[in-house]
This record gives sequence, C-alpha cells and structure tokens, in this order.
Amino acid sequence: MHQIIDADQGSEGRSFWAWLIVATVLGFGLRGYHLTHASFWVDELNTVRVCCDLPGMHKAKVFGYLPTALGLALNGASAPEMTVDNTHRWRELGVTEWSARWPSALIGALSVPLLGLASRRFLGNRAAGILAFLLAIAPYHIFWSQASRFYTQQFLFYQLALIWYFVATERSSQRLLLAAMVGILLTFLSQPPGLVICCVLAVDWLVGNARLEPVRLGWTGWIAGLLVVGLCYAFMLYDYVVRPDIKKFFNDQYQTPVPFVLGTVFFVGPITVLFAGLSAWALWKERTRRIVFLLAAAIVPMLAFALLSMRMYVGLRYAFVCLFGWLALSALGIDRVYDALKPRFGSLMALSPLLLIATSMMYFNYGYYTEGHGFHTRWRDAFRYVNENRRPGDVVVCNDPRIGQYYLEDPSVGVTPSSADDLEALDRPVWIVLEVEDAIRGRVARWVDNVAAWKAQYNCRVLQPYSSVRVYYYTPPLN
Repeated sequence: MHQIIDADQGSEGRSFWAWLIVATVLGFGLRGYHLTHASFWVDELNTVRVCCDLPGMHKAKVFGYLPTALGLALNGASAPEMTVDNTHRWRELGVTEWSARWPSALIGALSVPLLGLASRRFLGNRAAGILAFLLAIAPYHIFWSQASRFYTQQFLFYQLALIWYFVATERSSQRLLLAAMVGILLTFLSQPPGLVICCVLAVDWLVGNARLEPVRLGWTGWIAGLLVVGLCYAFMLYDYVVRPDIKKFFNDQYQTPVPFVLGTVFFVGPITVLFAGLSAWALWKERTRRIVFLLAAAIVPMLAFALLSMRMYVGLRYAFVCLFGWLALSALGIDRVYDALKPRFGSLMALSPLLLIATSMMYFNYGYYTEGHGFHTRWRDAFRYVNENRRPGDVVVCNDPRIGQYYLEDPSVGVTPSSADDLEALDRPVWIVLEVEDAIRGRVARWVDNVAAWKAQYNCRVLQPYSSVRVYYYTPPLN
C-alpha cells in the first residue's frame, strides 16, 4: 500500500496556511458578490415551493432543502399563509433572492477551507492549498453557490466522503471509513444522484484488485457500506411507492451524451481539464492509486450521467461533483511543476500553470458577473418592462407562470398559449414573455413572431443556451 502524504508543519505547512487564508477570503468574497444580481430562475422557485411543504416532499431529498428553508425562515418567510399556490405573495412574505440564496452561498464558501483542510493528508500541504485556491475561484462552484439549490451541499459531503475513504483505506482507519460512509449517506440525502460516488469507489476497488494491491475495507467497511446502500435504497423505494410522480424522471430525455460531456468540460474549464490530464499522465507511475482514484472522481460522473441522459431526466448539474477530481489533479500537477521549475527559473515562472488556469477562470467569472447576469434568464428585467407598459385589462403569459406571478405580484399571470388560435381565443391584448431558446428544441414558439409585436429582448450577452428572453405584445384582430 502507498503511504499517505504527511501533513507536516514545515515550510510547506506554512505555505498551506497562506494559500488557505487567501482561498477562504476569495471563496467568501466571490460567492457573496452580486449574489442578488441575477433573477430567480424556475428551479429556484421550485426550491422555495418545496420549502413551503417539506413534509410532502420526497423523503430522499428533504435534507437538501433544509438550508434554504432555514434561510427563508430567518427572513420571516415561513409564515403560515405562504403556500405553493400564492406565488404572487412570496415577495411580500419575505422570499427574496437574498433570503433564498445565502445558505447555498455560505455552504459553498465554507467548502473552500473545509475541503482544503481535509485534503492535506490526501494531496500534501502545498497541493491542498492550491486546490483550495482553485476551488475558491472555480466558476462552476461559484455558479452553484449562488443558486438556491442543494448542489453545493451535495458537493461538500460528496468530496469529504471521497477524501475520507481514500485516507481511511491508506491508513486502515475505521473511524475515517465510518465518517466516509456517513458522508455518502448525507450526499444521497442532499440529492440522490450523488450515489454515483459508489461507482467511483467501485473503480478504485476493482483497479486495486487488478493491480494486486487490493483496497482493504475490512468487515467494518463492508458492513457500513452495505448498511448505507440499504438505507438509500429504502428511501428511494418509499418515495417510488408513495410518490408516483417520481417515475417521470425515468421517461424524459433531457440531454444526449456528447453535448453532455462537452458542456461539463466547458463549465469545469477546458484548460483545467487539459492540464489535469497532463498531470495524471506525468504522475501516473509515482502515485498510481491516487491518480486512478482522482481520474475516476473526475470522469466517472461525467460518463455515467451522459449515458443515463439517453433514458431519463439528467442535467449538466448532476455531474457538478466531478469538479473536485479535475481540480485535485491540476493541483498535484502545479505542485510538481513548481518543484521542478523554481530552482532554475524562480517562483513566478514555477507558478505559470497556476497563473494560466487562474486567469482562464477569472476571465470566465468576469463574464459571469458583468455580462452573463449570473447565467440566469433576465426575468426580472422583462417583467419590469411589462409592468411599466401594460394597461388595465391586459393579460400576461409566460413559459412558466410562477416566475411572472412572483415578479409582477399578480396571480392572474398564465401559461403561454400553444397556438395562435388559442391566443386569439383570449380576445384581449396579451403580453407574452418567452425564454426563446431551448438547449434541446432550439427556438421556442416561432409562431409568436407572426402574430405579435416584438417589444423587448433581454440577453445575457454570453454564449450559453438559455441566454435570451423576449417580450411580445399581442392585440386581437378587429371583428
């Protein structure tokens, strides 16, 4: 068995703390910056909707919604009159972008120092510090930290479970192995697709046996692992029986494999993925098990969900957990390059790979904060325009009426008619607010262009599928 890296307190130990302090400051700063700048998107309102009725939610997912429920409650948004049917009153009752998002931002910011600390014996002092720095500025992690969803919570427990499992099996630590199994359970309860972690561990175990260096879990590991898997299965079985609507996820096709993988690489960062691959190749013989483990952590979620996307509802966000593997491989490579180049070329040149990756990430972040509107559809701007221009008696419709009901504080907002005939049947002026591009179907509701006047358009001004929302005004024909 390879020996686990010693987290000494020498010069590398001091450099670790310097990296960690800088990373922590950046982590909190970047996740708090412009937190309320982007509009709510539909899934965030779904999060709030679930928080209105947590006892009625799938039991396997309630834990993932608890931070948002706490954030809303602390802002006074847990009033008894807040229900899933009165979205138009949510702002009045305290549901704001801030109250819904700050718990996820806080978990995302705390993940930076926590994962940096946990990685010291996994990657080494300097590499762990570099990992924390990269995680702090990683656009993919910032994006989900600024969304009222459960993905940063899942990410934290998922990565802690991976780290603890690896260190436990290297050091034969039953305590850490049990902690890893608890981490897996909490990952699942945050979001069930997090069970893809079991595929990563399976790859590690199978490769270890193939290389005649078996990963020894012992009776403690096997019993705890089977117990965790059994509990997860029990939760899913209960939800499947009690909540039949869960079956729809097994019927809808959302993505196709190649765009899924390319989209994930785009959000992780092509330069990061390329350098991580080169690092794995360079360090393969020296740290074989660690490199195989991190490659599995980086690649397995991408491939697993890409394949599942052909048969069920799967979004790019499900593969978010792969980010850690790519960043950890990059951190190990940067650490090695630094040792090789510093004696001959000095510290600045030795850190050139880190500067390149960091520059690419911050350039992405600059677009995210300034041009991308958080990569969220600009519903708030569109409905502000409608509110300023509509007249009494005008009807308002949009793709999902809840988003209009929230921003207009109007319960009468309806769903967009499916045809020109249905629109004409309303027999009154109509404001139509459309998210006009769909990643799968392309241009949405083209027929609207032929029957309504195009009034305004709100783009994110960056390349991405959901970049534009249009406002139309329809006037019925005179009889």
